[in-house]
Amino acid sequence: MPYLHPEVVLRRFSAFTRGEVRPSVVGDGDEFLEAQVGSMSSTLDFLSKEVDGMRDAVEAQHEALREALDGVERALDGLDAEAPEVRAVLEDGRDRLADPPAAVYDHEERLLEVSSDALAAVETDLEGEAACAVRSPLYDFLRVRVTAQLEMLGRGSDD
Repeated sequence: MPYLHPEVVLRRFSAFTRGEVRPSVVGDGDEFLEAQVGSMSSTLDFLSKEVDGMRDAVEAQHEALREALDGVERALDGLDAEAPEVRAVLEDGRDRLADPPAAVYDHEERLLEVSSDALAAVETDLEGEAACAVRSPLYDFLRVRVTAQLEMLGRGSDD
């Protein structure tokens, strides 16, 4: 059975409700029922857009995390830091990001796991200025994540 994205299913239910169900109750003279069906259709359409927006936000975060991992590696190379644990976590993180889960919540969870693992490795393997320089690209990912969450809530970031 093919996987249907939830936003597509919600959009189809909304269209069905608006196009098939609502016209069938319009002639009954029950204005309350007509309003309820219209409201349900609008709510389903709104939810489909929200879920679709979440998928876009997670995909943007995915790209930001890939760029952050590359930035961590560049920072390590610039410092001539060996940091074997950090480099191993970077390789593992890239492998885990190469095949993200189809479900948006699982994908988001994987992004958080990869970034947390990278930050923990930096904490273990590096100290002082080197750790700060290597964390910086990961903080950029976290800024992208927070900004995306604020936008989904209808707010702007305070940058």
